[in-house]
Amino acid sequence: MSDDRKPSPLPNKVSAIDIERSNSQTSDSKLVLGKSDSCEEKKTSCTSVAVKLVVSTLCGIIFGIMLEKARVFEPKAIRTQMVFETFIMLKMFLSAVASGQICLSILSLLPWTKSKFTEAFDAYTESFDEKGVLTSAIGAFALGSGMTLSGACPGMVLVQVGTWVPNAIFTLIGVLIGALTYGLVAPFIIRVTKPKAPYEKKNASTTFKVPFIALALPMAVFLSLTRTNPEGVNVVTALSWPPYASGIFVGVLQIPLVLFVGDTVGGSSAYVTLVSQWVITKKLQELFPYLAKKRTGVENWWQVFYIGGAIFGAVVSALASSSLTKCQGAQWTRYFWNGYVSLAIIYCGTIYVRRRHCYSICNESNRGAGHLCEYNGCSVKKLYTS
Repeated sequence: MSDDRKPSPLPNKVSAIDIERSNSQTSDSKLVLGKSDSCEEKKTSCTSVAVKLVVSTLCGIIFGIMLEKARVFEPKAIRTQMVFETFIMLKMFLSAVASGQICLSILSLLPWTKSKFTEAFDAYTESFDEKGVLTSAIGAFALGSGMTLSGACPGMVLVQVGTWVPNAIFTLIGVLIGALTYGLVAPFIIRVTKPKAPYEKKNASTTFKVPFIALALPMAVFLSLTRTNPEGVNVVTALSWPPYASGIFVGVLQIPLVLFVGDTVGGSSAYVTLVSQWVITKKLQELFPYLAKKRTGVENWWQVFYIGGAIFGAVVSALASSSLTKCQGAQWTRYFWNGYVSLAIIYCGTIYVRRRHCYSICNESNRGAGHLCEYNGCSVKKLYTS
């Protein structure tokens, strides 16, 4: 007996209900996928920020330890360097430049780090866009005057605070107020001093059409000509290290900062970031654009973590050598005022030159104010023999 039922015909068209269901399912799947992608992006971004801040903090700790071990933070060492009587600072930072040149040379050659080197180089040179000869001269004069008079600088004051140099906290307060003062008047200063057309940025390697390493390595060899390390010294508990040894470690910090942070060694912008946190409304941000630009973002806050690490590193190093609170300081008024000067205004001291030294008419301890001194060949010889 045959089955009289006819098979139901296959639909050759999709109903509107089916289309709606299909679109709804597709839309839901896209929505879920979008959420997943967004979560992955946020996770990656948070991980990247965390890595940058951790690396910055660790580099800051090493930086603080090296400056403390070199004893380059002592006010006397800074003041006597400015009048070319001792060369602890110069030896350390020339060594840092030498080792930094070697590290950057390697980064500029390796295929997987070359892009990071270029990124850090561009980030560094971007700061020159609004700068001219006038601002460079005034800024250097103000910084040099403040350093000589207070025996500190934006980097050294971190170690001075960490090792509890008497009255160093007033230098730090002065630096913060100086940074705030500049941030408030920055629009006016930039408008008055900004060159009509940005200067063309050039570097030696592109100008002479040679690889970066071909110029950096010979310079590194020349700058590393310093005295040898004394024997029989416990590197952990020693009161001080040879300045070139500490300088080498500081220069090597370029590698992790370039690779993980995309920037080079430095921390002075952190003071502006700290004092700009009150610029939160749109009106304030329009009124103080410089402060608003420095307020947020890992590209600004990494330096805050860096200087925090530097203070902690100085504490650890001083405790290891039992030298905490042992360094002499100056009067708090001088510390505060010249910390302010070093970041904000020019201290115009009236000085006169007596043969190879320069003295302030107010106090002999202010020798070298404004970097006015007579520099001769004896100082060059002293650099490599003392």
